[in-house]
Amino acid sequence: MSTHQNRLGLLVRRVSSPIPGPSVAALEQLQDAEQITLQRVDEAAAVAKPGNISGTWVEQEYDDLETEQAPSWTAAGIETARPVEVEAAGLQPAADAAERIVTGHTPVLEAAAARYVDTQEALAPFRRRTGGKLIHYAIKGALVLGDAVGVTLLGINIGDYPLLAGLMSVSAATAAVTAGLVGAEYRVLQAADRRACDPDALTEKQKPFRYLFTGANFGRSMLKLVTGISLTAAALIAAAIFAGRAEIEGSLVGALYGGIALAVAGASFIESFMHADEIADVIDGSAKAYDAEIARHERLAASSPWRTQLERRADADSVIDEHIQRGEAAGHRIRATKWGILRRNPGVAGHGPAAGVPGPVGRTDRTQGGGGSR
Repeated sequence: MSTHQNRLGLLVRRVSSPIPGPSVAALEQLQDAEQITLQRVDEAAAVAKPGNISGTWVEQEYDDLETEQAPSWTAAGIETARPVEVEAAGLQPAADAAERIVTGHTPVLEAAAARYVDTQEALAPFRRRTGGKLIHYAIKGALVLGDAVGVTLLGINIGDYPLLAGLMSVSAATAAVTAGLVGAEYRVLQAADRRACDPDALTEKQKPFRYLFTGANFGRSMLKLVTGISLTAAALIAAAIFAGRAEIEGSLVGALYGGIALAVAGASFIESFMHADEIADVIDGSAKAYDAEIARHERLAASSPWRTQLERRADADSVIDEHIQRGEAAGHRIRATKWGILRRNPGVAGHGPAAGVPGPVGRTDRTQGGGGSR
């Protein structure tokens, strides 16, 4: 079997199997190059390609093989990517619906962001509370728990079931702490009076919050009613605890635990007064609304059909692009094989193109100012 036949058999095996990686191809090229020898001669001489033919049959054969590679590999890529493309097409309606929903929600998210920014710019200078919500709830919880313990022991001592005594004590302690929440309203009224100003002096960003700068002109009579109810509730709880403890353990113990119940209500009033900040509540409310819209937008954008469809499209495009690149590489390999065949047969094809005749693709003649092969 001739060297040309061996070379052709190797080429067929390469075309019918996946093209090796760049490092493997470079190694094979190096192995081929090691078999090339340059014989020593007394005088170097080169023969130009005969000018009486435009090209040999083998050149035309390998030119057609080279031309075949690009569409062949592209078709193989399309075939490989077809299942993924079909799946992506099936997901298209659901993906389009998800995209429309996300697109429709975008103005809502932008509006929430604008409200939050405007609220910050308008009210931030008047904010007094910067944090402490965890401490606020911890204090309220401690007050409820502490007061509930005393009431629970009272219920057990008078013969009530422990479970019922515990439930009643939590209710009574919660009522005492709730009675103190009226302190927040007093702080709001005080802060509103302090912020009161001429409406014409408000900035454009502050005008939507005009109600926060008009002073506490309304609600004072209602606040008095709520305060009276709160004081009555605290007094009744204290009186009930005093009566129960006094009956069992004496007046001194009754006064002690009754005073504690009043102290819980008073402490709740003070804590509520210190924690209240209407401005901070408005700013925090806008921030919470913005965070909720962000979470909703992220949840909508993470739609499974939409994400899967985009992933499948990207996968299919990548497969097709890969095969296109492999087709170009295979074409270059066929072309190089053709030049190798001509190189090994100088007696028929010469040693290269004649001067002034266009050479192989990618070459220019040095006598015409070219830089040789690239």
